[in-house]
Amino acid sequence: MQNLKLTLMAAIGILNSAATVAGPFCVVVPGLGPPQCRYFDEASCARAATVAHGGCIGNPKQGIAPSMAPEHARFCLVTGTGTMCSYYDAPSCAQAAKEFGGTCLTRR
Repeated sequence: MQNLKLTLMAAIGILNSAATVAGPFCVVVPGLGPPQCRYFDEASCARAATVAHGGCIGNPKQGIAPSMAPEHARFCLVTGTGTMCSYYDAPSCAQAAKEFGGTCLTRR
C-alpha cells in the first residue's frame, strides 16, 4: 500500500511538472487570448499557427524571436526582453501584457 501511494504521488508530480513546462515558441491566434507556448521547435509552431490561422512568436518569457512573424499583426508587446509585434487585436495583446508584465502598443 505504501508503494502504491508513493507511485501515485510521483506520477502526479511528473504530470504537474510536464504541464508547466513552456516551450520556446508560441502560437498566437487573433482573439484567443495569450500565446500558447508549447512548441519546442519553430517548424512545429509554424505548422500549428498556419492551421489555427495565427502566427508563431518566440516565448516572451524566454526572449526568442523566430524568423516567421505574422504579417498583419497590428499590436506589439513590449517587455524587458524585447518587442514582439504578433498580436492581431488589442484584447489578446493586453492579456499577454498582463501575463508577461509588458505593455501593448499599436503598430504603425
